[in-house]
Amino acid sequence: MPVTEQSLQRYRTARKYYTEQRFEEALSLLLENHRTVPDFCANSFLIGKICYFNDDLAEAERYWRHTLEVNCDHLDTRKWLARLYLQEGRIEEAQGVLSQGLAVSSEDAELLILMAKVKRLQQDLAGAIELYLKAQAFTERLSEASIDLAEIYCSFGLTERAEEELNRALVLLGENSSISPSVSAALEQLEENKSREGSP
Repeated sequence: MPVTEQSLQRYRTARKYYTEQRFEEALSLLLENHRTVPDFCANSFLIGKICYFNDDLAEAERYWRHTLEVNCDHLDTRKWLARLYLQEGRIEEAQGVLSQGLAVSSEDAELLILMAKVKRLQQDLAGAIELYLKAQAFTERLSEASIDLAEIYCSFGLTERAEEELNRALVLLGENSSISPSVSAALEQLEENKSREGSP
C-alpha cells in the first residue's frame, strides 16, 4: 500500500515528538502507521530506534530487519542494526550487515568505522587500522564543505557563522589531520579580527 498524506503527516508529528524525546507519543503514531503502511521504511526504522533507546533490543531488531526486508539498501538501518549486534557480542552478524552496506556505499565513514570495530573485536588489527584510516580520509573530505562555507560567510562579514563552520571542520578533522593546523590558524585569525573590530 502506498504512503498516504495522512501517514506522512503522522510520521512528521512522530519525528517531532521523537526529537523532543516524547517517545511514547511518537511510538503510538508510528505503530498506527505501521499497521496501515508496513512498507514505510522511514517509519519502521524510527520505531526500531525508539525500541532501542527503550532497551527493547529484540523489538528494535525485529523492526530493523523488517525495514531491510522492504529496502535492503537502507543504510541507516544497517548501521543501527550493526551497533545492536556489536552491543550484544554478535560479531559475525554485525559483519554481515555491514559488508552488504559497504557493497552499496564503500565510502561511508560510519560504515567503515563500525566495520573497523568488528575487525578489532576479531583481533584483525591490521584490517581495523586500514578501515579507520579510510574513514579518516573520507571525514577529511567532508570537512571541506565547512571550510568552504566559512570562506563564504567571511566574504559577507558573517564572522560568527564562519567560526562555527571552522570549529565544525576541526571536530571532523581531529587533532592528527595535516589540515587541522591551517584551519586552527584561520580560526585564530578570525578571532583576532573580531577582537580588533570590537576594541575602541
